[in-house]
Amino acid sequence: MNTIPLKSEAANELYASLSPELRTELANYERSVALPAGTNLIKRGVLPDQLVIVNSGKVEITLDCAHESILLDCAREGRVFGMRAVVSGELPEEDVTCQENCSVTLIPRDTFLKTVRQHPEMYFAIAKVLSCDLVMAQRLLKTSLRRPPRKTIAKAPELPN
Repeated sequence: MNTIPLKSEAANELYASLSPELRTELANYERSVALPAGTNLIKRGVLPDQLVIVNSGKVEITLDCAHESILLDCAREGRVFGMRAVVSGELPEEDVTCQENCSVTLIPRDTFLKTVRQHPEMYFAIAKVLSCDLVMAQRLLKTSLRRPPRKTIAKAPELPN
C-alpha cells in the first residue's frame, strides 16, 4: 500500500474524475519513484507494464517521423501516460522522457485493468484522459508547419520495473 496517496489523489487528470473510493482503491496499488532527467517513461513500440502519472517535473513527448524525432509537447505534473496502450493493448507510437528530474506514480497495467473491469464507471475518466491526448494531436497538426522538427540523439535510460 502506498503510504502517501494524497499526492496523486486530486493532482492528476485521471483521479480528478474518479470518486474518492476509486482513488483510494487505486492508491493501494501505486508505487511512487523519483527518476533522473533522461529516463524513458513510455517507449515507442513497447507495451508499458504500468500506467505513469507525473507528480512533479517536466517530460517531453516525441514522435519518430522519417528519421527524426518531433517534439509533440512538454507536460508537467498531473499528466497520465500510457493510458491508450494499457487499455487497448496497442503499442504506443510516442516516447515520453523525463526532461528534468521527475517524481512519478506507477500503477501496474494488470491491476489497473482489473480495477476498470470491476468499476466500469472508470471509463468516463479514461475517456477524459484520452481526449487530452487528442487535443495534443490536434495542436500538433495545427502547428506542425510552423516549427522545425527536433532531432534526439541520445538514448534514454529505461524506466525501472
